[in-house]
Amino acid sequence: MKTSQRWVFVTGVAAVLSAATIVRGDGTGGATSAPILVDTAPSHNRHWSTVFTNEVPLQWNWNAAATRAVLAITGMSGMFVTNCTAATSNCVWRVFDGAAPSTDGVYDLALTFYGDDDSVVGVLTSRLAVLKAAFGQDEVNTDTSDTKWATVGTDAVIPYDATWTTGTVDAVSGRLVIAKVNGATQTNTMADASGYFGWKRRIDGWGYGTFDLALTFPETEGEWDATLVCVPDGTMILMR
Repeated sequence: MKTSQRWVFVTGVAAVLSAATIVRGDGTGGATSAPILVDTAPSHNRHWSTVFTNEVPLQWNWNAAATRAVLAITGMSGMFVTNCTAATSNCVWRVFDGAAPSTDGVYDLALTFYGDDDSVVGVLTSRLAVLKAAFGQDEVNTDTSDTKWATVGTDAVIPYDATWTTGTVDAVSGRLVIAKVNGATQTNTMADASGYFGWKRRIDGWGYGTFDLALTFPETEGEWDATLVCVPDGTMILMR
């Protein structure tokens, strides 16, 4: 399943060089154009999984062995399900009302194809993140003593990217371990090395308390640690 975003993707060395020539104005005709963002690393680039519009076109190739399909979109607080008839190849997903989202969220999309006997004959999946900062200027707060640094909502969207350090840049997957002090431990394995994890603290019944988070990338060296103190009024984040 693929999604249409506002980014322009150019693949192939020749295409990238051609785009660079046009931007610099080195073409034979002297034509110039405004600079564009070119994403050439789909496995290490969160732009591919970030939503930038409230209406997301979803496109796929219909499974020839299927007679019907079910599209399930699971968010931080619930699920939306719709049935697709045979030969359907696209739909438009309206993510939120208005021009910008009111909260951050992570959505898992699964398109399941069923055959004549209702057996599963194929599944397509995707994960997309909705971030308020992607729809306008993000607030930059350099005062670490401000209470905003210590307070977030009841759920959290956690970005991860193996390219943050040279020691993990070759990783192909990620792992986030969430351990509640004197409580449960949850290990979350991410199939890719760059993306977003949606921590559904409220709906999964984590409650309040102190949490230790450890982000690693298997078969590479390096770890990102954080301690979260969750209180009824929000979450205080203590990095170490």
